[in-house]
Amino acid sequence: MAQSQRSDGKVWIFLCRACLILILAMMGLLAALIIANSFHALWPNRIEQVRMSTGESFLGFPVNADVSPEGLPRLQYKVGNRELNSGADFRWVYERDIESRDYPGVAMLVSRTENGDFLGTLGGPEDNDTGSPAHLLDRLDAYRARWNAEAEPLLRQMATLGEEWQRIHLAALKAGYEAKQASAAATAAEWESKLHFAQERESAIKALSERLMTEFAQVKDGFARESVVLVAEDATRIVLPLSAIVDVSWPNAMNPLEKLGRFAVNIWHLLTRYPREANTEGGIYPALFGTIMLVFLMAISAFPLGVAAGIYLREYAKDGFLPRIARVAVNNLAGVPSIVYGIFGLGFFIYGMGGTIDSLLYPERVAAGINTYGGGGIIWSALTLGLLTLPVVIVATEEALATVPSEIRQGSLALGATRFQTLVRVILPMASPGILTGFILAMARAAGEVAPLMLTGAVKSAHSLPLDGSWPFVHLERKFMHLGFHIYDMGFQSPNVEASKPLVYVTALVLLVLVFVLNFAAISLRKRMREKYAMKGF
Repeated sequence: MAQSQRSDGKVWIFLCRACLILILAMMGLLAALIIANSFHALWPNRIEQVRMSTGESFLGFPVNADVSPEGLPRLQYKVGNRELNSGADFRWVYERDIESRDYPGVAMLVSRTENGDFLGTLGGPEDNDTGSPAHLLDRLDAYRARWNAEAEPLLRQMATLGEEWQRIHLAALKAGYEAKQASAAATAAEWESKLHFAQERESAIKALSERLMTEFAQVKDGFARESVVLVAEDATRIVLPLSAIVDVSWPNAMNPLEKLGRFAVNIWHLLTRYPREANTEGGIYPALFGTIMLVFLMAISAFPLGVAAGIYLREYAKDGFLPRIARVAVNNLAGVPSIVYGIFGLGFFIYGMGGTIDSLLYPERVAAGINTYGGGGIIWSALTLGLLTLPVVIVATEEALATVPSEIRQGSLALGATRFQTLVRVILPMASPGILTGFILAMARAAGEVAPLMLTGAVKSAHSLPLDGSWPFVHLERKFMHLGFHIYDMGFQSPNVEASKPLVYVTALVLLVLVFVLNFAAISLRKRMREKYAMKGF
């Protein structure tokens, strides 16, 4: 009988171990899938010159392989040159139809501001071009240096004027609104004077802006004359302005060290550049910035409230009907779908609080149909996520406080400390590792949530960041981009899903790395606090 029980126990241990191994294997498989596809998207792949048995040839690099419904192996190539391929970036070919595959060193990959990538070669002397890669790179460097010296100052001036015009325009709206609302003639005249001054200033800014725009158009026309001739595999020549070139490389001519350098450059461009071509190309900087700022705002709004609520329920609330109802409500809120929180945030925070703030502080904008806080923004998204994660923080705080032995409390009180001093100086430091565990779980969940953000402030494209150099520097009312929403948009709403697939994997990897870094920082802090306040039985 005893031997049978021991055998049964070993079976259960084996099943538990098998479940753990299965979970780790699935997690590892998911991570490996994302990392492999991300690496393939960022690594400079060799460009193949594929010759078909029909006599046709094309340049491209393989991105996928499968078996056709007829049971024949086939390969999917990214061929670029969208304007020459009826808008398509990819093509499928049967392996049996491939006659040969070469890797010409002159094959080049050109990232462009529109029409996707171009795969081909440089034009020769007959195209008034030397056909030398070094010559093209020198021309691009000189072009960008001239652009930074001549065009960028004009763009910055126009951006500054645009911000000033926006402020003056809002001041004119306020002056006009107050003049209509004023009951006394003297007050109305004062606001009329402010309105007249604002309108004059607005007209002056508009005139200066138009002059700068005309000057910029002339400078841009001068830059547009600089171009390069590219030759596709079918001998079609394309005249491409240098202004349309984002990046250019010759992957087949690179050695392993050069490819590693290009790989690092691609990662840097991904993290620091803005998206382009309906988010199918370019970088993810605004989405990365918005995600980090959102998590930060969520943390400073939810964590103190959750800890305070947990402290009250555990240390001060008497055992009764209302505390029991509060605990049941908190536990139930932890299971509410996130989209419900999004609907609540839309109704309460945006329409309720945001609309009220606009009515009280900006009635002139409301009268003109302009929403400030009542149209969604990063502050309302952060508060919505804070509400979503509050139950996790509250429960974790209560459980952490419960692990502190009662003898510690009694000893502190016996030495003359007040209840509040005992809580702040003894109990909370010892319970902090457990509280941080709840914070880690809440932060990880908030970083990956998408559904509530779609209703409270996340957008497909945001030209202005919530934090910039314009007064008042922090713009909590602005809409923002988010990595999770960016993945959803590229994967399901993109006009070219196939072209955006590599960027989907890369963005997913960046989101996972961001969550890992945040969790690692919090876990490291928790470990140090646990070592500092370690005690037997804790």
